[in-house]
Amino acid sequence: MIALFLLLAAPQTAADPLASARAGKLQCANPNIEKKTCMGLTSYKLNGDGGFETTTTLLIAPQPPITMEVKSTGKLVGDQFCAPIRKEDIDAATFKMDGAPLDATTAGTIRAQILGSITPMLGKMGCTRETPDGAVLKAEVTLDGVARPEMTQHVLWVQPEDGYKLGL
Repeated sequence: MIALFLLLAAPQTAADPLASARAGKLQCANPNIEKKTCMGLTSYKLNGDGGFETTTTLLIAPQPPITMEVKSTGKLVGDQFCAPIRKEDIDAATFKMDGAPLDATTAGTIRAQILGSITPMLGKMGCTRETPDGAVLKAEVTLDGVARPEMTQHVLWVQPEDGYKLGL
């Protein structure tokens, strides 16, 4: 009886953390469900070896809207989405204002600011575990295995046709 209670009380984990990505959903970071907006939208391309490639578009500034699109690669480690934080990915990122590409000088200035703010994280392995938190998921972050609660955010998996877009 005690063993049954312990089994029932144990936290339940998703059988396949990549199920939403396999279904073609996008990961919406910091969603505003009422407005159908996200601070970032990530698409996943799954590889046969358990790895994945992501394309993330982030809202850098709301007015005028400035976005950054960055691509990276990662893998599922247990129930965590893990990817190295690489300078090369930021160097290859593209920036837009009102949907139009930014000129090289402005993009370079923004890129330098972003790199300056993430320099202590470069070269580390970032992992995220998603757990239910009401209508959304809580994405808890570790860097090289060290919990970083200040980086926790909410995410929501949405269908592309659901109409979610970048915004506050």
